[in-house]
Amino acid sequence: MPVPQQRDPELTRKQLTTWLAERLPGASELRTEVEVPKGLGFSHETLLVDAVWREAGAERRRRLVVRVAPTAYQVMPGSRLDEEYRVLDALRDTDVPVPGVLGFEPDPALLGAPFYAMDRVDGWVPPDLPSYHRPDGPVSDLDESGQAAVWWGGVEVLHRIHRLDVTELGLEDLRTSQHGPYGLGAQLDYYEAHMDHFGGADSVPVREALALLRDALPPEPEKPSLLWGDARLGNLLYSGVTPAAVLDWEMTSLGPGEADLGWYLYLDRHLSEGVGAPRLPGLPGRAETVQRYEELSGRSVAAHLDWYEIFAGFRFALIASRVGRLLVEFGLVAAEADVPLARNAARLLERTLKPLG
Repeated sequence: MPVPQQRDPELTRKQLTTWLAERLPGASELRTEVEVPKGLGFSHETLLVDAVWREAGAERRRRLVVRVAPTAYQVMPGSRLDEEYRVLDALRDTDVPVPGVLGFEPDPALLGAPFYAMDRVDGWVPPDLPSYHRPDGPVSDLDESGQAAVWWGGVEVLHRIHRLDVTELGLEDLRTSQHGPYGLGAQLDYYEAHMDHFGGADSVPVREALALLRDALPPEPEKPSLLWGDARLGNLLYSGVTPAAVLDWEMTSLGPGEADLGWYLYLDRHLSEGVGAPRLPGLPGRAETVQRYEELSGRSVAAHLDWYEIFAGFRFALIASRVGRLLVEFGLVAAEADVPLARNAARLLERTLKPLG
């Protein structure tokens, strides 16, 4: 969802040039170009930076993305930009494809909020709007084997993330994050405590889902995995049909891999059934996906996967509600408008709960 442009591109370019010069000590004659996208998202602000300099007698170039913590347009209750950066930095020497990172700036004085810089990776992303299930899109234009390869690439990414040792990565302290509390019960407490922020307190399906989730908490894993958090095709950048970069770690946490798998399945369901689009014929179904994940991970996940999909639907309905409130608050839709994202998310959660009622 786009929001109005807020930055002066030339001032931003000068500020970032100074910052980059301090992180490229061998650079001389540093020049930068900064693109401030016209439509900024309701998540982190994204700036595109092209840096050119001379080093050891040769011209060097680096294409960067700068992620700035949200200020006015904040979907989640708090920014976790520092944790995102730490995860990307920790994953640089693993087989999880992530952009390289250049540095993190905690001081908000420079750009108005903390930010970090990472390498820009070439590729394409399966779109959310319009849904990648719609005709004439980059996924629907692939043949069925290509569609399947895109889907299985995402499942393989989940497996690679979940098999990592969080202690070796130095990420064990994600357990104590104030924005992503460890433990399924604690996460439910967190979302319930922020109902007013999301605007979901009056939603019947959200309340029903919360009660059901509390009554049937699955066991916690003995050894938690690193979780991507927002695990979906729309957060993967592809080269051909192979994942080239795993993006958007703002919901990262530690926990059972089923949490990511449930979100991966549910968000795909939202972009098909949830928006009234026939699911692409080449994308493997739920049963095949679960079987493949179990083969990769060497363990069964089917026993409690329904719970994790409802957990995904519960959280997604809250996030969609918050986006709807922001659209109204900043005058991007009329106050009386029925925001499709929020409406569709609530209805899909209601349909998910109905067989259980």
